[in-house]
Amino acid sequence: MSITYNCKKCNFTCTHYNCMYNHVSKKKQCQKNIEAYKYSDDQLLVLSLLPYDKNNEKDVEHLNKSDIIYKNKDKLLSMIDYINKNKIKKCVNCNKDFLKMSDLKHHYITSCFYEDINKNVVVPQNNMSIDGDNNTMNISNSNNTHITNIYLEIKNPIPFDEDWDISKIDEKTKTSLLFSKIMYTGLLDEILKNEINLNIIIDKNNESGMVYKNDIDQYIQMKSQDIVSNAMAKLRKHLLDINESSISLEDCLKLSKKTIEKKHEDYIKYENTKNIVNDYITGMFDKKKEDAIKVSSKVLNKKNNQIQHGF
Repeated sequence: MSITYNCKKCNFTCTHYNCMYNHVSKKKQCQKNIEAYKYSDDQLLVLSLLPYDKNNEKDVEHLNKSDIIYKNKDKLLSMIDYINKNKIKKCVNCNKDFLKMSDLKHHYITSCFYEDINKNVVVPQNNMSIDGDNNTMNISNSNNTHITNIYLEIKNPIPFDEDWDISKIDEKTKTSLLFSKIMYTGLLDEILKNEINLNIIIDKNNESGMVYKNDIDQYIQMKSQDIVSNAMAKLRKHLLDINESSISLEDCLKLSKKTIEKKHEDYIKYENTKNIVNDYITGMFDKKKEDAIKVSSKVLNKKNNQIQHGF
């Protein structure tokens, strides 16, 4: 039986490990398709390096929220090279013996390397807000007769190029945001509580993401910096709209308006501020990543079902 390697990130397929090695080693990484966002970065890398077998997914379930292997990819690839060149069958980490070299590599890639590298991990703490202050945030089965009703219950997210829906944010919260030191992040936190606004799936490690474009194009690839730039512009617009709709505390509202504009101008003008903002906002989108993936699955399943049943 022939061996096949399949990149879980972009669906590139080849029949030799060296070919897949070259593919995952490229400085410019391949782009994720929408299905790849169901997996962690570690799962994508590990599954790509192993000969294709549907049972492999069970062996990487423990990596469902991990990116430590991906961040140490060069070290992993070097060790696989060492195993291949020396044709060893004993694990250099745990000293376990294997009958086949392929079994050793499977063991090393799926578990032993992860356990070894994970021993000395230190999780960094970052409480910096994009608004410039050290503030933390708390951030069925059905038959065909009911299939049309199921479609009606599934709402697609708002297209990325449109404004977010802030109708569910009460007036008291809106007003308090105008006088908050974290008005931009505070508003984004409230916006992302509404499922219809989850139109972004961020990929922090690759500085990219998928955004919901429209009902026809569905999800498209976009750079993180472009996503953040768009988000900042929309947050500014929403804050100014809230400011304009408030009818009391005129002097305070004028000051609030100046603050809104200054924060956005600082983001555009200063590279250091832009880097902090990019890191913080992508982090906020990353916290809602799993929810956004669930929304995308509903959208894609809805589309597939409509095609299947001729809608």
